[in-house]
Parts: sequence; C-alpha cells; structure tokens
Amino acid sequence: MEFISECRSAESLYIYGAGAVADMFYIYLKQIGLKEKVNGFVVTKLGGNVSEKFGLEVMELASRLEELRKALVIVAVQEGVQEEICRILSVNGISGYCCVDSGELLDDFYEELYREPVDGYKVLFQNQSGKGYGGNPKYIAEKMLELDKSRKLTLVWAVSHYRLGFPERIRQVIFGSEEYYRELATAGVWIDNSRKGLSVRKRAGQFYVQAWHGAAPVKRVEGDVEEKLPSYYIEGAKHDSKMADVFLSGSEFYSKLYRSSFWYDGVILKYGLPRHDVFWNTGEIREKVRRFYRIEKEEAIVLYAPTFRSYEDVECYDLDIERVVWALEKRFHQSFRMMVSRHPVNYRAYSFRRDATYLSVGEYDDFQELLAAADVLITDYSGCMYDFSYTGRPVFLYQKDYREYLEDRSFYISMDRLPYIKAHTNDELVNAIEDFDGERYASELEVFMDSMGNYDRGDASEKVVGYLREHVLDF
Repeated sequence: MEFISECRSAESLYIYGAGAVADMFYIYLKQIGLKEKVNGFVVTKLGGNVSEKFGLEVMELASRLEELRKALVIVAVQEGVQEEICRILSVNGISGYCCVDSGELLDDFYEELYREPVDGYKVLFQNQSGKGYGGNPKYIAEKMLELDKSRKLTLVWAVSHYRLGFPERIRQVIFGSEEYYRELATAGVWIDNSRKGLSVRKRAGQFYVQAWHGAAPVKRVEGDVEEKLPSYYIEGAKHDSKMADVFLSGSEFYSKLYRSSFWYDGVILKYGLPRHDVFWNTGEIREKVRRFYRIEKEEAIVLYAPTFRSYEDVECYDLDIERVVWALEKRFHQSFRMMVSRHPVNYRAYSFRRDATYLSVGEYDDFQELLAAADVLITDYSGCMYDFSYTGRPVFLYQKDYREYLEDRSFYISMDRLPYIKAHTNDELVNAIEDFDGERYASELEVFMDSMGNYDRGDASEKVVGYLREHVLDF
C-alpha cells in the first residue's frame, strides 16, 4: 500500500521497461484508476523495442532526463535486471524511483486471469512477438483453417498493431495488451516461434507448441553462446523450454541441437518445418509477391536480406546495389529488381548510396513468401540462406565484417564448408556473380543439404496439425 500511495501522490509517473512486467503494471494502474498519471514508458536504448505501448510513447532514457528527474519512475522489469536499471538511473541523477515486486505482481495478475476457464478449442498464435502473419505459425494456422470444416476452432493471433491480410476467421489481438493476456491465459493451445519469457505462466490444460524460427546450421544460438546472452534471457529460455510440450524440427542437425543447447528434453516432432512447405509450390506465391510490388513478369527478383549485428556497425550494410544488379543482368541475361528486407530486430540504417534503387520489403508479413518469390538471394550470415536452399536457386554471401562477426557469434559449420558463393567486398561480389557456375553450385548444394538429414517433404503443416488433432484438439 505504501508503494501505491507514492504513485497516487506523485504528479507524474514513468514506467521503466517495455516488456511483460511493464505491461502488467500499467494494466494494474489502469484497474486502480491511476493510468492517467503515466506519461510514458522508458528504456535505456530504444533499439528494437516498439515505439509506443497503450497509446503512450516508449522513449529513450537520455531523451527525457529532465522530466524523469521531476517524476516518479517505476522500475517494472524482471528482478534479475532491476539492480542494473537502478544503477543507470542513479548515474543519470534520477533519485525518485522504486521497483515493482514482479513476483507478487505476476501472482496477483494471473490469479485474476485464471478466473476464466481454459478454452480447449482456442489457439493463440505468435510470430516473433507480434511481427505479423508469417513464420511456422502461419502455415499451421492455414492448415487448421483448411481442415476445420465444422468451424469448431477459435484462432487468435498476437500482433504489434492491427494488420490487413489476415484470414477472416483469425481474430487479431494487440501483443502485450490486457486482452492479449486474457487470451494467453485461456487459450487451450499456444503456437509460437520465439521464446516466451519468465513473465508468461502456463496453466493446467494448456498445450504449448514451440515452432522455433531457426533452421540453419550457421550461427551459434542459445546455450552455445550462453556467455554472451543476458542472464534474464537465459532464465527465460529455460522457462520457455520447460513449458513447451513439443518442439518442431526440420533436420537431424536441429533435433540434436535442441537436446544439447536449448535446455529441452521433451517431445520433438521430426516432420520438417511448416514454413518450408511453401517451397514445394512456389508458383502462386511468386505471382502474389509480384502483384503486390508491381514487378513485371520479365523481371527477375534479387532479395538482399542481411542479419542483425549485436555490435555497432552500419558499414557492413554497404551493398553496391547498382553494380550488383548490373552484374546479375549481365550473368543471367535478364532484368532484375532489387528487394531489401531488414531483419526484424535490426534498427540500424543501411549505408547504401543515395541514388540506389530498390524495393524496401521489411514490413511484408511473411518473409517466407519473399524467399519463395526471389530468383537470387544475397545475405551474410542469416539462416535464411538455408531456407532458400530448398528452391535450388543461387545464394551469394556478402560478408564485409566476417572476422568481426566470427568473434561475436562464431558458427556451427565453417563458412568454407557451405556451398554458397562468398565475398568480402563489393568488387569480389560483382566478380563472383559474373563468374557464377550454376552446375557446380547445384551439385555442392545437393551434397550439403543431404548431409543435414532434412525431414522436409512439403507436408510438415499437415503432419503438425495431424498430431494436434490426435493428441490435443478435437476437430
């Protein structure tokens, strides 16, 4: 009560945090009539965070120091990082702050939510914490809609903002909203492709499908880079794996990786990845993407899709678009259009020439459809190289910061063992395109893919939904 009394007496409040604890605390303040006092959410660095929550701005600490020094700042984050946040506030001259007891908050929050029963016919989907209608969850949802002839199921999708393009039968809910947490607490099945953190609690009667977004044997992940991950992420990942009832796997490589590096010892569905099903029927998808971006039939598509960096570097994104397109047209004897897709957590600017001509496609919901539509892929260390391999089309790797990235992440398989065409400068990339040997590439790609023990046969979605119908969902 003393804590809430401080909130009531303060002229203005700022909530420090942009995750689940911050969401829940704001909802709590709303319930007790104090939401009007909240001026916004604060984070140390905006980075990949959303720019607003509940209609309020999410702002960087440095941009509001004077205001924060006059207000009461509520630190609403997991307990494991509260001490560091308090240190940052003190260093910046902010003394008026207090910390939420996240454990007590979660207990009270879920006690209220659990007053409603679990709905065994409701399925809650998420794609990268609200990115949109894509990834493995999309293809599972599509198959459910196809097979649910009697319309028994209720399908709900968590999004960062309401979007067009969803099927009529899928209801959207804003990720992190009060409605979202009610859906989370009452859905009989969860289907997600990224980690659910420590703030998420699974109750009896719920079934969790972890449809992980990774597939490529390239960048080291999870437990294999534990020393470079924040402690709160590691604890959240362990919590997520403990909640999961099944993990989806596309290959023997990844099945073994789940056991060795994901803190997971449960059921693995070795069916392939639902999002890979699209590569067994790319014709309609290619036409769909072309219509959306108004690309002529005679034009080929090159997709540039680099991954993010944890270190500060934008010079690595200096692809010479004009020269690359020229080289592709010279080698393949047809016109090319360049598409550029930013990684979903990459907020840094790309250093293209100002006169570069390209289509920015980072907001397209289903990245898998972009891969299916592309004739050539240019990436760096992104796992999309592996997904795209199912098309058999050329992959070029532009790796200007190879040594720096290797020190930061390291790889499961040496880049030298991968069949993709590699370049460290724009000059090397242009030359590699001009000298591309299609027959040699196809042969090396086939040997490599066979070595991974892939399960994909174009029917992963059907097999996953079949498993759920047999064990969980009665429709």
